[in-house]
Amino acid sequence: MTRHVVIGGGSWGSAIASSLQRAQQPVTVLSRNQQTADMLARGQCEKLPDCAAIAPLDATTDDHCLAAATVIFVAVPVQANKDSFARIAARQADAPPAIVALCAKGIVSDQQGDAMLLTALAQNMLPRHDIVVFSGPSFADEVFSGLPAALVAAGNDAATKIIQDSFEGSNLRVYRNTDSVGVALAGAMKNVIAIAAGCAVGLGLGDNAKAAILTRGLSEIARFSAVMGAKSDTIFGLAGVGDLALTCAGPHSRNMAFGMALGRGETPSSQLAEGSRTVAALANLAAHHKIDLPITNAVDKLVNQGEDLQQIVAELLARPAHTE
Repeated sequence: MTRHVVIGGGSWGSAIASSLQRAQQPVTVLSRNQQTADMLARGQCEKLPDCAAIAPLDATTDDHCLAAATVIFVAVPVQANKDSFARIAARQADAPPAIVALCAKGIVSDQQGDAMLLTALAQNMLPRHDIVVFSGPSFADEVFSGLPAALVAAGNDAATKIIQDSFEGSNLRVYRNTDSVGVALAGAMKNVIAIAAGCAVGLGLGDNAKAAILTRGLSEIARFSAVMGAKSDTIFGLAGVGDLALTCAGPHSRNMAFGMALGRGETPSSQLAEGSRTVAALANLAAHHKIDLPITNAVDKLVNQGEDLQQIVAELLARPAHTE
C-alpha cells in the first residue's frame, strides 16, 4: 500500500491532500502548528477561508509519520524545503526511502551562496530517495474544492507512475515527464514573468504589453532551460506554457498581484510571491551561464536593487529588437 504524507498544511499542501483523499488514498498532513492541524481535521484549510469544508483530513504535528511514508509531498515555501529534507532524512534513516515530490517553485542558494535548483538540493540531502518535481497550472483553492486540474510529475518512470496512480479517481489529472530540470525551471521562471506582467497591468500599459511580456518571457524560459539541459517540449507543456498562462491570468495569482501592486506604486510584502525571492538567484545563475534574460533582470532590478520602474520600462523599450 502507498502511504502518503504531505509536509505543509498551507493552501497547496491541503489541496494535494484533499485530492489524494478523493482518490481514496491514505494521506496524512504534517503541519508545523496544532491550530492548522485541528482545522484540517475538521476539513477546513486555514489559508483558504473562502473554501467550503471538505471531508476531514488526517493531520498531525508529529514528524514520526514520515518514517512509514512511501510518498512524501513537500508543499512548503522554497526557503523551508531544506528543513523538510533534513526531517525526511532523519526520520527515514532506518526505513526504506520514500519518493519525495517537490511542490515549491523556485531556486535556492547553497552554503556558498550559489544558486541551485531545488532538485539538486534534494538530491544532495536525500541521495537514497527518488526525487520528483510536481508542478503545473493550478490554483490551490480550486484543487481543494475538487475542481478539475492537470499537473505534471517529472522524474524517473517508476516514481512518476506511482504518483500518477495515486491521484487516479480524483479530479487532479497527472501526466508523467522525465525532464525534472525543465519542469523545475519553468515553474520558477514563470513566477518572475508573472511579476513583470503584473507590473505592466499596474502601470496601465495595456493588454498588448502584457501579451508581449508573456511571449518574450516564454522565450527567456526556453532559452535558459535549453542551456540548463531541459527539453524544449517541456516548456510548451503544462509546466511551461500552461503554468505561465494561468499565473499571468489575473490577480488570483499572488505573483501577478504582487507585480500589479508594484506597478501602482505600492510596496507589497515579498512574502506574497515566490517569484520575488527567486528572481535574484535566477539572475545570478543566468549571468554565470552568460544568458541574456532582459525581463528577468528587469524584475531583479525592481525588486532587489530598488531601481525606478518607469526607468526600467524605458530601458527595456530602448533595447534593439532582433529576430524572433
